[in-house]
Amino acid sequence: MSINYEIHTISNSQGSGTARHFARIVEGSPMSAQQLEHLIQDNSTLKKGDIEATLSELREQMVRELSQGHRFYIPNVGYFSLSVKLDADGKAVEKVSGKDLHLHNINFRPEASLLQEVGSKVRFRRARLTSKSVVYEEKQLLSLLMDYLSANHFITCRTMQRQFRLRETAARKWLKRFVEQGVIRREGARNAPVYIFSASNRMMY
Repeated sequence: MSINYEIHTISNSQGSGTARHFARIVEGSPMSAQQLEHLIQDNSTLKKGDIEATLSELREQMVRELSQGHRFYIPNVGYFSLSVKLDADGKAVEKVSGKDLHLHNINFRPEASLLQEVGSKVRFRRARLTSKSVVYEEKQLLSLLMDYLSANHFITCRTMQRQFRLRETAARKWLKRFVEQGVIRREGARNAPVYIFSASNRMMY
């Protein structure tokens, strides 16, 4: 299964006057603990209770080692370590104490073999829907929407996203606005609405 990605652009990157492109992966939902336990059980001789106990003990050992300032290593997976944040603005160096340090995050450095194995299996494809909305003027988007509805009987929120490269929240906002203005009307089931011309606008187009 291919991983969806998007290409985003930062204009005038670092004040250089040029644009910088970067790729963003559209991440899928994580596997639940129950799904993981079932998969391990189906692919090994371990029982569900054994898996739960092992994962629980692994977490306990990780907490113990990290809280003592040690890196924590999972064989063939990688290393976990702490990163800290210093909150001592305005203090002289000799006045800084452990109370000024706070846990910031837990870092992960994968094994080279894990990176290589994952890298040999991943495939990428351009996402059909985008997480970054195109910015429209209202008249511009209204004109595009009217053109679409002139050739099609209705539009859905999902089609609005794909057709005009909008995020779901932006598509819903625009559809709600045009309904309130009387340009279109909402029909169909509450959880699966469609949007069509209002009667007066159908005669105009």
